[in-house]
Amino acid sequence: KIDSLSYNLAISEPVPEKPMALPRLAPHLLDRAMIAGKGGERIVTTVNTSIQQRTIDILDDHHRRLSGNQVFNAAAIVMEVRTGNVLAYVGNVSAGGEHHENVDVIRSKRSTGSILKPFLYAAMINEGLMLPKTLVPDIPTIINGFSPKNFTKQYDGAVPADVALIRSLNIPAVHELREYRYEKFYRVLKDIGITSLDRPADHYGLSLILGGAEATLWDVTGAYASMARTLNNYFERPGANRYRMSDYHPPVFIHDTTATTTDFNYEQHSTFDAASIWLTFETLKEVYRPGEETGWRNFYSSKRIAWKTGTSFGFRDGWAVGVTPDYAIGVWVGNADGEGRPGLTGTDTAAPILFDIFSQLPQNTWFGTPASELTPIAICSISGSRASEWCNDVDTLDVATAGLKTPVCVNHKRVHLSADRKFRLHAGCEQLDNVHAENWFVLPPVQEYYYRSHHLSYRSLPPFRKDCADPAGIAAMDMIYPKTDSRIFIPRDLDGTMGSTVFQAAHRNPQATIYWHLDGQFIGATSRSHRLTISPPEGSHHMTLVDGQGETLEKDFNVISRR
Repeated sequence: KIDSLSYNLAISEPVPEKPMALPRLAPHLLDRAMIAGKGGERIVTTVNTSIQQRTIDILDDHHRRLSGNQVFNAAAIVMEVRTGNVLAYVGNVSAGGEHHENVDVIRSKRSTGSILKPFLYAAMINEGLMLPKTLVPDIPTIINGFSPKNFTKQYDGAVPADVALIRSLNIPAVHELREYRYEKFYRVLKDIGITSLDRPADHYGLSLILGGAEATLWDVTGAYASMARTLNNYFERPGANRYRMSDYHPPVFIHDTTATTTDFNYEQHSTFDAASIWLTFETLKEVYRPGEETGWRNFYSSKRIAWKTGTSFGFRDGWAVGVTPDYAIGVWVGNADGEGRPGLTGTDTAAPILFDIFSQLPQNTWFGTPASELTPIAICSISGSRASEWCNDVDTLDVATAGLKTPVCVNHKRVHLSADRKFRLHAGCEQLDNVHAENWFVLPPVQEYYYRSHHLSYRSLPPFRKDCADPAGIAAMDMIYPKTDSRIFIPRDLDGTMGSTVFQAAHRNPQATIYWHLDGQFIGATSRSHRLTISPPEGSHHMTLVDGQGETLEKDFNVISRR
């Protein structure tokens, strides 16, 4: 059949040892299509081959570095905001079977950490419950046994809401959720596409905002993209009705040429109106960027990105999600088997991947300003609330129109002082001619205790002169721990005796002495740092604190123990 030359050339060729592997650029997306019932069909995905390959390369580069810390898995999804089309879908890196490389992390439920906080921030602004600069408590907090902690284990006393989001502080977020109600926020998350909340709202409670619930990278990135889509479409729809709930939809990975727009139900409002979304993105734009991205404002070519990270309890999950008018990107880093690793945070592991992917995308635009939904108002420059008549320093800030419903500043008080400004007075103990009136910024005692250590310009209220009773009822002290009606568990020592616990109080006057009484018996006095170690027996107790001016504070608490 062949001549001798062809025969000799043929036998000189090496025989292939095994067939070459078929190219699989998106194996996890192929599995997803099979699960979606597309087996046996020919489908065209929305994936952009170039973006997919670059995303794979970026993840592989970072995987080599992360594996040195025994962090073996990572995933990323890139979406087009306008359509919701998935441009890149990398469900996992090539980590080997021993590290579960076949697990599609994009559709795996993982603890959310702080990645849901921007949705609560937008919801609070949308309903006029706070302004971006409103002070939120950041103090030791115990709510029905739930005791959240900041990542740094430190407290600021009070912090502006936008700064709390930028720094991802946990305690302010819990106080915001408590005011907003976790039942309402649970419904908001469902409305914007978080489908993994398969238990009642009461199951999650206030921990919902700190990673007490699980979500998928698919849902979370889709929700961020939907917010951006709503804001983009706001400018394309003239008139009063500019919103459609169909703007909130999950990512799309199958190209459908027959798809048509059937939802023509335009509404005046949406889950988040344009102003609340824009204010949220403006805040997220200022989140501290890692590594070489820290000086991004100094370069004209730098991209403006609204982004947020999340870290789950035990350093098991690192999240980073970013959005621009054109793209939404979600990144997850961790171990598919749930093993935590030191340093596995969203900022240190997922964020660098996020910015490397954004650097490969051709865009440098930013969201338009929804001026018709923003209203300039006067706000107190210190409290961030609407300015009252007692606020000395006033700024002007564009806020969502709903922000006009927020209360005026309650932190500034009109106080009356002696001529030397060392004591407070009132008309009952001093002639009005000798009284000096002044506006004073006042925080509750516990907030003040932590706030003044971070703000050296803060001035505590002067005490009342000894011959003047306190007619205003402004508390001079408060209990940090325990709170009223707390149930405290105190374990017993090995010999069966009751252990001890540390009680803590705060006083406006740094030089004040507090006298402690337990169940009517004097148990000690504290100065400057008001901490007292006590061993109360099991049962109900009544604590009374008295300062040098005679002001009294009373708290009830219960002690439980196991023998």
